[in-house]
Amino acid sequence: MDTTATGADPAPARARRILVDPRSVLVAGMAVAMAGLALALGLPVASNPALDGAVVLPWWLLAALFAATEACVMHIQTGREAQTVSVSELVVVLGLFYAAPAELVAGNLLGSAVILLVHRRSSVLKTLWNMASLSLQMVVAITVFRVLNNAGDATHWLAWVAACAGCLVANRVSVLAVAGVMAIYDGAPPLAPLLREVVTGDPASPVVVTLGLIAATSLAATPAAVVLLLVMGAGLLIGYRAYAALSDRHLSLERLYRFTQAISSSPEVDEVLRSVLAEAKDLLHAEHAEAVFVGAEGGALARVRLGPTGRLTRSEDLPGAAEQWLLDQVMQEGTSLTVPRGTRDTDERAWLEVHGARDAVAVPLRSGAGVLGAIIVTDRLGEVRTFEDGDVLMLETVATHANVALQNGELISQLRHDALHDALTGLPNRALLQRRLAALLGDGGPGRTPAGAVVILDLNGFKDVNDTLGHHQGDLLLVEVGARLRTCVGADGLVVRLGGDEFAVLLEGADEGAALEAGRRILGELRTPVLLDGVEVEVSGSLGIALSPQHATDPAALLKRADVAMYEAKRTGEGLRLYEAHLDPNDVNRLALVAELRAALTTDDIQVHVQPQGRTENGRVCSVEALVRWNHPTRGRISPEEFIPIAERSGLIGALTTRVLDASLAAVAHWRRSGHDLSIAVNLSSRSLLDPGLVDEVAQLLSHHGVPPVALTLEVTEGSVMADPTRAISLLRELRQLGVRLSVDDFGTGYSSLSYLQRLPIDEVKIDKSFVADMLHRPGDTSIVRAVADLGRNLGLDVVAEGVEDQDTWDALTELGVHLIQGWHLARPMPVDALLSWLDDRAATAAKAVLAT
Repeated sequence: MDTTATGADPAPARARRILVDPRSVLVAGMAVAMAGLALALGLPVASNPALDGAVVLPWWLLAALFAATEACVMHIQTGREAQTVSVSELVVVLGLFYAAPAELVAGNLLGSAVILLVHRRSSVLKTLWNMASLSLQMVVAITVFRVLNNAGDATHWLAWVAACAGCLVANRVSVLAVAGVMAIYDGAPPLAPLLREVVTGDPASPVVVTLGLIAATSLAATPAAVVLLLVMGAGLLIGYRAYAALSDRHLSLERLYRFTQAISSSPEVDEVLRSVLAEAKDLLHAEHAEAVFVGAEGGALARVRLGPTGRLTRSEDLPGAAEQWLLDQVMQEGTSLTVPRGTRDTDERAWLEVHGARDAVAVPLRSGAGVLGAIIVTDRLGEVRTFEDGDVLMLETVATHANVALQNGELISQLRHDALHDALTGLPNRALLQRRLAALLGDGGPGRTPAGAVVILDLNGFKDVNDTLGHHQGDLLLVEVGARLRTCVGADGLVVRLGGDEFAVLLEGADEGAALEAGRRILGELRTPVLLDGVEVEVSGSLGIALSPQHATDPAALLKRADVAMYEAKRTGEGLRLYEAHLDPNDVNRLALVAELRAALTTDDIQVHVQPQGRTENGRVCSVEALVRWNHPTRGRISPEEFIPIAERSGLIGALTTRVLDASLAAVAHWRRSGHDLSIAVNLSSRSLLDPGLVDEVAQLLSHHGVPPVALTLEVTEGSVMADPTRAISLLRELRQLGVRLSVDDFGTGYSSLSYLQRLPIDEVKIDKSFVADMLHRPGDTSIVRAVADLGRNLGLDVVAEGVEDQDTWDALTELGVHLIQGWHLARPMPVDALLSWLDDRAATAAKAVLAT
């Protein structure tokens, strides 16, 4: 009839492979029911003649007219359903007046069958269903027309009403039949739209029926009017088809405009792809759309598909022969390709078979570097239309906008990457670190902060590399350090360049032990020299660690406290330091201590105590170590580990060093006047080694107190030298030229670099008490002490062991070749004024022991 529904295919391509589809069975049953109903209604009128014997249309002419009108149709896409609108109702109206009912039904079925099987290549089930539906519609139209038409004359108004009623009722039968098929495949349609469709029907139907009545009336007047009717019908068909095409194009352009706006405001690549594929499906009225990407060297295909729910799915697979054919056409040659339904081309049919598709269209996705992929759309909705040249042009337009949007998305993604990464090393920067920290610390929920650690690394001596070798070599050093950090940390942490020569590492979930172990690995990784411009540069650094939630629960505070720990590690030369509250210069108690320390330096609250050092072979005391003490009037004794960092950070370390040196040399002068030829050892901080006035100050104090330079030993730690090796070694050489003895304190706990040890102008090394205290019970400690003693002997250095607390340890050190011992077994630290009486008591005790033997 006038409207043939061709939405959901009763035997879709993917369902054809199923032997028995329950839905197909239902559709077949529906076709049988409609055919049976048509037979029941048609029998009473089957033998009736044509109403007007003057003009009789035979069945073969009706078949030809029905075939012609069905071949020249307009296709209107509505959602998932493609509706075919024809002017076949014009032939129906003519048949109602000028053909016998049986011949009208036969002509309609024969003409429609030719179109369905030959022109549209519909499936057998599809053809049978449509034939049953058309037979029912035709019988309904004839029955209504014959019941209502009592006039029998084509020029009578009652005949016109009967013809209109017959066609309109038949049209509603078509609507209900199509709704039945849609219900089988897509579920029951909403009642309100269905009722609206039944009431309104096909908007073009009344117009076509009216034209049919005009044609019937004209034929009743004179059969020669058929020529004018043919001319009018052809013009009407051409005009209507042009209007439908223009309307469809206007709708497509409107959709394309909205699509362009959508992708222009979506810089994310995934959002652009989702919009592109969704719009490609809508504009081309297709079932599926995908984007295919392949590398320049070929290999696996990366597919991005738009799922039924609008989500993107990704997959990779190797292209087969059929797949490669399409890629060669679209991606290598850069041409668009249409694979129409029912194609007879071998390659096209093979491709459709592999993908289980009925038809397809593919266009290239281009970038500035050439074709990077393709958009492929398959399975146009319905059975009456396939992809055409206009669809290719529309998809090419979509692809062009997609190309621009994807390139913009890539540019924005690159800008976002650059905003969060360091341009030199490629590492994340401070902004990304703060984001990750905020995400980590905010994941624990109320009242619970996740564990984690921040490690801050500052390179030592980086300025010397820049000044000596140039900034280019300095940049290469930073790149190498960044690469080593990533290698060392691996997937366990985020390596960040904060700026300059500062780096950071975020260790999510790390506790204190894991963070310290990571810090030691980093320092170890940095010790391997770096070759820059033909020069081997030794790299070292200072590490500070802060833990969450122990030290802070917000990103800014955690970074700040890791920074405080790093500066403490640099100050002390330890290389690695865990944050402690008393290190923080902004702590309220520390601020108060700065003022109180400044005042204490002008009073007797700052005192010097000494601890004797004795020869291992006979116990004779030949020297002492000066130890600074602060007796606070209200807080009591304050540990040097607490107030010395305060002095360094507040700039009071110079005054404190002068105070200790002056008191120590004054004590040595007093002892020498009393007949005791003792020397004294004084510790220097890393800040003191950077003080250009230290040498002159030491010379003046030695001269002022009349103490020979050899009676003063200045102790430095390995770390304090390594903080700035060039300046520190230069200053130590000046002190050595002055005649002062030099000692490396806490040897073995820092860098222990033989190359630096050979360069240092030192006279002795001190073995740290951590190796001495348990050496009798820990063979490893004994080995370290033996190694240091052998090293000192080979280099001509005195070896001092501190932390000796029993005679057995003393005896073991003597056997190992240690020269001097220091510890509680010999004497505890004591005020300067108490040393002479201690020496006298010790001499008296020794004399009594001799007399007793």
